[in-house]
Amino acid sequence: MEINIKMLEAVLSAINEIKRTGFTADSVEPDFYLGGDLGIDSREMFEVWYELEQRLGIKIEESDKRDRYTLHDVVNVIEPLVGESAMVV
Repeated sequence: MEINIKMLEAVLSAINEIKRTGFTADSVEPDFYLGGDLGIDSREMFEVWYELEQRLGIKIEESDKRDRYTLHDVVNVIEPLVGESAMVV
């Protein structure tokens, strides 16, 4: 499973900030479940989405935040948005 490492690191950085954990790209797999493997509850995931929007200067639609279960799912949501914002700037 291919994944953009920079985007994965951005997601993990936001998770680490919220959860006070030390996940790294080397310590997780893209198919890790946010809840089951990383212990993120729905409130914390709301905070992670907000943190990603602030850090990356993007706006994630509410509908895009639903039904995301793995790290790979989250990266797939933010990666095209970061590309779009980079082109606009």
